[in-house]
Amino acid sequence: MGAMRTFISFEVPGTPAVEEARDRLRGIRGVSVPKDVHLTMRFLGDVEAKKVEALSSRMASLEGHRPFAVSLRGLGAFPNRKEPRVVWVGAEIGPPFYEILSDLDSMLGGLSIGCDGKPFKAHVTIGRVREPSAGLAAFLEEKREMDAGSFECGEILLMKSVLAPGGAEHSVVGAFRLSGGG
Repeated sequence: MGAMRTFISFEVPGTPAVEEARDRLRGIRGVSVPKDVHLTMRFLGDVEAKKVEALSSRMASLEGHRPFAVSLRGLGAFPNRKEPRVVWVGAEIGPPFYEILSDLDSMLGGLSIGCDGKPFKAHVTIGRVREPSAGLAAFLEEKREMDAGSFECGEILLMKSVLAPGGAEHSVVGAFRLSGGG
């Protein structure tokens, strides 16, 4: 077995505000909307299958953590609003999320699995921009302070990503239900 493109995330339910924003983005020329709505905790890139298997085994220990609250607020763009490449909804995440992230980082380090090295910024990608436009700029400004709802995250996912002509196709390698007390 070779390497697989992997990341660690959790699903984001399609709140009415997120779905409305995705629908509006679909109508803006030069913007593509991904099929999946998730929050990436760590993008790992290409990882040897044996290491993915070992990571999945270690991630079972995350089930000892309790679920955490997530609030979705604000619409923005990377690298910035003037030159958007990615359209995102911001996320405010409650405890014990950062404990879980720290545990994940320890697991990754113990297995010599690197990640993209970018500082963590809690966000949900809802669009990729091929061609900025006045319509996109107006939409980003209009929804800058949007409140997109809240939910409780009760599961962390180890995901496989395959790049395809229609966009990345994701599948679950391992699912870890958060049910503990910390």
